[in-house]
Amino acid sequence: MRRGVLQWMALLAVCAIIPGCLLNSVHSITRASRTNPDAAHAIVVIGIGLDATWPYTEFQLTFPEYSVEKQRITGNCFHYNRIEATRPSIPAKVTYLAFQVPSNAYVYLSTLDLVDTHRAPSPVGHAFIAPPRATVYFGDYVFVGNKAVEFRRDINAARAGARDLLPRDAVLELAESTTSPGAHMFICTP
Repeated sequence: MRRGVLQWMALLAVCAIIPGCLLNSVHSITRASRTNPDAAHAIVVIGIGLDATWPYTEFQLTFPEYSVEKQRITGNCFHYNRIEATRPSIPAKVTYLAFQVPSNAYVYLSTLDLVDTHRAPSPVGHAFIAPPRATVYFGDYVFVGNKAVEFRRDINAARAGARDLLPRDAVLELAESTTSPGAHMFICTP
């Protein structure tokens, strides 16, 4: 009995020491699935590119799950759904990445400035909706230097670029957006 108590105490100590955000129900898609998403999931396509060199080894974009009803990012320090799109830091054309996500809204959060070039509606203050059973495209996020990311949308390029990642009969559509007041980063600490 004493051994069991010590094991539980050790487990609790590890959980208290390790920073949060341990569980994530978002999964990267590396090859096309045979089936479309189920009633609880969607497929999200995001383009990521670099027009300038990023000063670190990888360039990453984060899109946390967002509750429209509660007007805040969902999750807590133990379960935090988020899309993490990562690329090497050298300049490259837009590459399309696909993710299976729980159906909900997702918001772009970053400390980088989002440049509004009028090539696409600005996602600042908006969350993109990933409805059940849908395959949606949020847009392209391109690092242009000077701590700035440019948002673009080209559905035809996304359809061509993500074709090998999507189910054969999937139809990639533009994701609808909604306002996202209260979308702020949070930090989990021990």
